[in-house]
Amino acid sequence: MTDPFAPFSLSLRVAIRPCRAEDLPTLEWWGLFAPARTLIRHIFERQERGLALMLVAEANGVASGQAWLDFSRRDVDATGVIWAVRVFPCLQGLGLGTRLMDAAEAILHELGFRRAELTVERSNPAARRFHERLGYREVEAGPASLAALSPPGSPPPAEDSQWLLRKPLGPGSEPDEEGGS
Repeated sequence: MTDPFAPFSLSLRVAIRPCRAEDLPTLEWWGLFAPARTLIRHIFERQERGLALMLVAEANGVASGQAWLDFSRRDVDATGVIWAVRVFPCLQGLGLGTRLMDAAEAILHELGFRRAELTVERSNPAARRFHERLGYREVEAGPASLAALSPPGSPPPAEDSQWLLRKPLGPGSEPDEEGGS
């Protein structure tokens, strides 16, 4: 007889795809992000108008990871903003976040963006290390640059509460003037 308490592995089928209306309640993750309900719906409306894209990592039929792309700076400086990158806690460390970021960057590159930008809370150094492993580097941030990355309808973060990270996309992309890559 096998030990009923012995660890075992499971196979998990995951697909990364655009968010659908029926995903919206699931993105609240059983109440964890319920206070963001209005914001989630607002970004979905922007997606429907072609101004944003909400990517979902669907694991066995459940939206278990997400990354949101904002296209508003396409014509200004060819920078795509990635935010709300998260993976359901029990699935972290399995490569889901990396796959979401790969998909987000590939989509931005295909749409003609030359760089991707995101912010990371200073209270979350693990997230900063994750993004640095993917090639993001800190760039100088002032209140104006952080305000540009704030979700629509929300107050801009305090200048010292977040790191601003940037990465060039695709071959031929040049390092940023501020010394980041």
